[in-house]
Amino acid sequence: MAFTVSPIEPPLTTGLLAGDTIQASSLLNMVKRDRFLFATRRRMIASLPAVITTGSATYQIAYGLQASLLASANGTILIGVIASDDCDVRVTTSYGAVTVSTGGPGCYIDEITGIPPSTWFSITVEVRSNTGSAVAIYGIYIAEAILTAADLP
Repeated sequence: MAFTVSPIEPPLTTGLLAGDTIQASSLLNMVKRDRFLFATRRRMIASLPAVITTGSATYQIAYGLQASLLASANGTILIGVIASDDCDVRVTTSYGAVTVSTGGPGCYIDEITGIPPSTWFSITVEVRSNTGSAVAIYGIYIAEAILTAADLP
């Protein structure tokens, strides 16, 4: 049996009070909803506080941490950055690195793949300004990637 995930969240099942008889369609909705929530709600690894770069064009280490993906993860982490201006945020792990270049104010996302689930690894976050002056980075977020149909049994 293939594990499929609905593209939209299935409706809540009704009539599930104590003593109610569960109809097959209600049970199917429960299963579909569980699959949807499992596949699309992934664990936040880190929500890092705001940091302000110096005006220097060299990287400064902002954060260092250890993490482990859940056994159900697909080996990909997403890195989200919210910045006030043009800056680079370099995230390095034991399994790869990525530099999120903002190019200006806004929200930017990139990913690192190939991280084995259930294995502890280090994460280093470095920041630098590309403007010649200090840049505020309002948030750096690291989360497990949402599962795709190929990841599911």
